[in-house]
Amino acid sequence: MTLKIKICGLSTLEHIDMVINSNADMAGFIFANPSPREIKPSVAKKLSFSSAAQSIDRVAVFVDPSNEYLEEAIDSIDATFIQLHGNETVDRCIEIKSITGLPVIKSIGILDEGDIKFTQAYKNSVDYFLFDAKPDSNSGSQRGGLNKVFDWSILDDWNGPGYFLSGGLNINNISEAIKRTDPYVIDVSSGVEIKPGIKDRKKIEDFVQKTRSAYGIKYE
Repeated sequence: MTLKIKICGLSTLEHIDMVINSNADMAGFIFANPSPREIKPSVAKKLSFSSAAQSIDRVAVFVDPSNEYLEEAIDSIDATFIQLHGNETVDRCIEIKSITGLPVIKSIGILDEGDIKFTQAYKNSVDYFLFDAKPDSNSGSQRGGLNKVFDWSILDDWNGPGYFLSGGLNINNISEAIKRTDPYVIDVSSGVEIKPGIKDRKKIEDFVQKTRSAYGIKYE
């Protein structure tokens, strides 16, 4: 399975252009508050994000969405994946998958091996897991984009479905992350920004290039 790269937290047409020109594979749009990267469905629709990002996969990111908001946001970017970062139950994940007909990614915050065991209940209700550093007491209610790395060795014995690796990834640690893990998708947000919510073209290009290079070295 070829490694894919997702740039998350896009909120402008310029961001989308940066991602497409970097040859990344997925664009993530955050429809959740609070986040410095939040985008409203009305804005995404008005700016025609779905057309601008048509050449790559579009991931709609939510935290405990209502059905109405879910459908509005999905429509605004013509989403191809759904990512859930809240307290969605197994039954709710199944319901969302049924309502939308889209692949579902469930985010799991990782602090220790006990958090991996939490995935067992979800294995038959979602398509992928996203492993991110678990928020601490200083993170407030923000989920993801915290620029925190977790202990990758916790994933050494993973035998579940393909996963998205997230959490504090940047150009300085991505080679080591690729060497020590075996993700389906590398997911980055804060690691390609100049400040929260503001993406940088060169950082994105350099990150994508270094990720592809590290993956090539691992499997050459």
